[in-house]
Amino acid sequence: MRVLFGVVVVALVAALGVPAHAYDFSDARHIVSISDPQISPDGARVVFVRGRADFANDRIDRQLVLVDVRTHAERQLTYDRKGVFGPQWSPDGETIYFAALDGDAKNPQEQVFAMPMSGGDARQVTHAKNGVISWYVSPNGRRIAYTMQDDNPDQKRIDAHLDAFQVHDNDYLHRAATPPVHVWLVHADGSATKQLTHGAWSAADVNPDGGGELAWSSDGTRLVLEHFRTPFVGNALEAYFEVLDPATGALHRLTPGEAMQSAPAYAPHGDDLAYLRNTGGDYTLGTDVYVVNGAGKHVYDLRTQLDRSIDAFSWNASGDALWLLGGNGVDRALWYAPLRGRVHRVALDGLEGIGLGNAARNGAFVFTASRPQAAGELYYLASPAAKPVALTHLNAFAARSGLAKRIGIAWNATKGRFVEDGILTYPLHYRGGKAPLVLLIHGGPQAASSLAFSSQAQIFAAHGFFVFEPNYRGSTNLGDAYQHAITNDAGDGPGKDVMAGLARVESLVPIDTSRVGVSGWSYGGYMTSWLIGHYPKVWKAAVSGASLDDWLDDYDIAFYYDLDVPFFRGKPWNPANTAEWREQSPIAAAPNAKAPTLIMGDIGDNNVTITNSFKLYHALKDNGTTVRFVAYPVAGHFPSDPVRSEDVEKRWLAWLESYLK
Repeated sequence: MRVLFGVVVVALVAALGVPAHAYDFSDARHIVSISDPQISPDGARVVFVRGRADFANDRIDRQLVLVDVRTHAERQLTYDRKGVFGPQWSPDGETIYFAALDGDAKNPQEQVFAMPMSGGDARQVTHAKNGVISWYVSPNGRRIAYTMQDDNPDQKRIDAHLDAFQVHDNDYLHRAATPPVHVWLVHADGSATKQLTHGAWSAADVNPDGGGELAWSSDGTRLVLEHFRTPFVGNALEAYFEVLDPATGALHRLTPGEAMQSAPAYAPHGDDLAYLRNTGGDYTLGTDVYVVNGAGKHVYDLRTQLDRSIDAFSWNASGDALWLLGGNGVDRALWYAPLRGRVHRVALDGLEGIGLGNAARNGAFVFTASRPQAAGELYYLASPAAKPVALTHLNAFAARSGLAKRIGIAWNATKGRFVEDGILTYPLHYRGGKAPLVLLIHGGPQAASSLAFSSQAQIFAAHGFFVFEPNYRGSTNLGDAYQHAITNDAGDGPGKDVMAGLARVESLVPIDTSRVGVSGWSYGGYMTSWLIGHYPKVWKAAVSGASLDDWLDDYDIAFYYDLDVPFFRGKPWNPANTAEWREQSPIAAAPNAKAPTLIMGDIGDNNVTITNSFKLYHALKDNGTTVRFVAYPVAGHFPSDPVRSEDVEKRWLAWLESYLK
């Protein structure tokens, strides 16, 4: 299945009873997010998106900020704009293009804007009726390609209440037929808008985030797009890349359909195209980086050198090497990978990578990173061998608060087959003696916990808890074999990994075993539900958020449909496979659970549908287990607004405190 949101990295939680000078709720409210960093072609300036929570208006305020590489001076570029994302420099460095909501009060749409660096207001470039999904500036800066969803061809019938629609592989929350997404072209001055592709197929999947990445060839004569048979994520395993001639509209296939191909990016020079795809096309393996030439022939496969799942990549300035970001044990590592040479890890001086930017013509590179006791900032590397330089200090205040010690630990639950790992955070100001423990289990399962800054773990530690974040089989930080080991073993094997990790923690520090709680969101919720049913005597409290409790619900009505199937021996309604899907569902053992459990989720979650939580609630309630079920009347897999996000974490912490303190 698709990577599901795990434990929220920047969590907002209550601070009742937090010791003086501890990192607390008021600090968490002021954590700044730094995303989409883009260095100018001459390497002198970096533009990025700064995000701040606005609790009064219940939104995240995102604006463009420019920072000088030499002086580190910052200048805000946008004010009072909503929905800002994805800045891109023009090739001459004279203009920054970005996307934001237009000014239509009734039906605002995401559009592309151009901001001159010589001064003056931003100018709207696109006027896409249904909003821009993704967009890319051509290498010469004269054109912009973008994707937009088609109009619904049945709108007149819908307006007349003849609105029945045929169900395909969409999720159960759809209320109308889903039109495909197609590619458009517009001149940089906003003129000559033209649709380039047509048909029932789609250049993006539409749920939950739109997808639809494009890439310009270095000479600007071709575009690479993703070809989806339908606009539904459930069919995404069949997607492949096509090359589009913008002059004629001609398309030709570049790659076969094999797993989740994504993030196409041409090298700055030549015909090489890099992209992400699961190793060998096996969706249960890690995300590999491949490079093909103009004929679609593979010329590079990262996995021949580095057995790690890659979250993001970026070309270097000359187009003969890639910057790579991914989990490496308990770290978030950055690698430099020449196409003809050895991959080597970049020395980051204790930093844990968060996201990648781009390279300037002089070879300089920008990225975002945090430390175990410092929230994320923007960093600059003059070269792969240089020491990283912090360009921002927007979250320095957090480091001045009381922050708890975080360490990586390792154990073995598989008789030598793997060495599992996880993160242990000590209670703040810990001086010895027994203390309660809370497990925060990541989602995914294709994800991993790392030593990167965790707001949630820090606040739990400030409340006197040991916090344990285990990386169970299926996690993405230990190579393909470990990630694949969850196949046909969705609950039992990962459960044993977690329990072995818990035993390791108990051997290292004095845990009060009468006060141990388990919690998580998404697949972390799945693991929570699994553990309270299969190890009922261990837990004194549990929080199961957006939990996948029934695999059959997940297959039948979630948005990703077919993406569950590779984790089993076949589809669930084949009688030969049905029993396995049921046995691997936590709901099967839920009547055994004894731990008081808080269940949370979003009513409009098309990822792990809230039907799962209703089943768990009744299974616990009917069998006499203390349970509370709280639902949020919003769409999405986790509340996206700051007020509800904070409320989730307040309830999470308060529930555990009420039973473990």
